[in-house]
Amino acid sequence: MTTEELKKNYKVYLHRIKEQIPGILDNGPLKRKTIIDKAVERSPLTPDDKKDFRASGVLALYRSIVGTALQRMQQYGDLKVNEHNEISLSKTPGVIVREAEVARYIIELLKTGTLTAKEILSDCIKYFGADKTQSVSDDDDIDTLVRKLLPSLTKRGKLVYAYGKYSLAPDTLVIRKPKSLFEEFITLLNSKGGEFFENFSALLLDRYYRDTGMNVGYCNVIGGSDDGGIDVMLEVSDQLGFEDKILVQCKQKTNSAVTLKELKEFVGAFYVEKGTRGIFMTTSRFHKEASKLFGQLNDIIPIDGPKLFELAKKCRCGLKEDGDGFVIDREFFTV
Repeated sequence: MTTEELKKNYKVYLHRIKEQIPGILDNGPLKRKTIIDKAVERSPLTPDDKKDFRASGVLALYRSIVGTALQRMQQYGDLKVNEHNEISLSKTPGVIVREAEVARYIIELLKTGTLTAKEILSDCIKYFGADKTQSVSDDDDIDTLVRKLLPSLTKRGKLVYAYGKYSLAPDTLVIRKPKSLFEEFITLLNSKGGEFFENFSALLLDRYYRDTGMNVGYCNVIGGSDDGGIDVMLEVSDQLGFEDKILVQCKQKTNSAVTLKELKEFVGAFYVEKGTRGIFMTTSRFHKEASKLFGQLNDIIPIDGPKLFELAKKCRCGLKEDGDGFVIDREFFTV
């Protein structure tokens, strides 16, 4: 396996690792390093991959993904840390499902036709894998969410209930055609969530620096509730050997700008972590007061939605050439 393959399928491996961690912790609490070691043992890495101890090697990247998985699970309360800094499960291993995920699936499911509440529940249990676990609480959790969401989505005008069956409301099926490729790209990027945007930003910057002749020692997604205000960290060097520690903040926004307060928080985190270069990336724009502060900073730069779009085209990240222009790379966004 190569680092490029691992980065391309980052989300897939992150999901698989999250599914493995409960099994690793079956016998009780473990230190973070031990969990990462055991996850590597269960990984698809070859024996040669596991002997590659370079900071830029596939082993380092895989361990970083395991670390991100642990941070995400702690953030959502699926894992807890005791006084000995050992990590354990917060509850009995099972399927962890969130309301927003179930709501999205119900809407996708009803695009195929009308269904009863019982049929929707059955499909949800199968889709989220609760039928494959020994715990009955998984089924109960999904049952509770479905019973809560069906009337809620109906009240909000997303669903229609008639003759014992649910269907999508006409307005739910209407998809507004984006005005431009830029708008379509940004809308799609925002729809994938913060975790996807952090991984996208890391991949984009990794490709950019490599394409411009720089050496990338590592490019790690930090993220999580304890990220200290830093979402991505890179180490790059030029052909002469000059090195930079680049710290990145990733902020998704739809109808608002990055505020001066948000920028100041990143500036503080940047200096605490002793970065040499900083990048604040957003799918939106920067407030004029934030833009004014950037003019006073020599080591931190802004990347707003339009600049992000141009970089994505340059690095073929989420966009690909088609004839004389660019189109959305749909396969990229389905990972």
